[in-house]
Amino acid sequence: MTSVSLSNFQNIAVDSAPSQKLTVADGNVQTRQASTSIQGRFVSWLALQGNLDTQKAADQGAFRTALLDKYGETLGTQAYDQACNACGFSAGQNHSLTSKQVVTGVHYADEKLNSDPLAPFVSKVEVKAAEPENHDVASVLPANLLEGDFSVPDIEIRQAAVDTLDVITEFIAQKYTPEIAETVEGRIVEAEVFDKLLAEQVDPNNSVELRETISLFIDEIWLEAKKVHIESIL
Repeated sequence: MTSVSLSNFQNIAVDSAPSQKLTVADGNVQTRQASTSIQGRFVSWLALQGNLDTQKAADQGAFRTALLDKYGETLGTQAYDQACNACGFSAGQNHSLTSKQVVTGVHYADEKLNSDPLAPFVSKVEVKAAEPENHDVASVLPANLLEGDFSVPDIEIRQAAVDTLDVITEFIAQKYTPEIAETVEGRIVEAEVFDKLLAEQVDPNNSVELRETISLFIDEIWLEAKKVHIESIL
């Protein structure tokens, strides 16, 4: 099933009352009207008691997935847990998805990104690592960078760049061709892309900036791969 983007949840949640229940149907987020009749409420109660209310679980799962797609595993999970707690539930409980839950989850994640320099980097790495072509990226970065240690030895920085390039060129070979991967690697090394990005840092010893530099390095490698691919088919 195709994931529903977080923006789809946001668009309907911000224009709805906090208590408005939401549901996912046909790949879109829609408002859901609660049963108001006594018979309707009794049927809903039976469904819940019998653990048959799979739609609520599906709605929660779609929202949680949307958060993880946008913010990564760590921050996305934190945001989902906070959103559930704000609605009086714990993550894993079967309950209706509401506009309040969506707004709360997104607000928590955005505030975290704005206040914590480490959170944006971890989020970027985890989102990239969730993509098939990038799933080994996080494994080759120094643990210091992911854990917030601001004293990363220069030799580890250089090795991280080399390992990152190796990992991504492997996926470039799979997605395109080994020849394209070889050309990309040669151009990246020859152009000293990582060194130039590193030189643009205001503080060479600031690992917050270093994390952003590595993220930019990853993007530059893939950008070069697209260029070489286009050249190969012209």
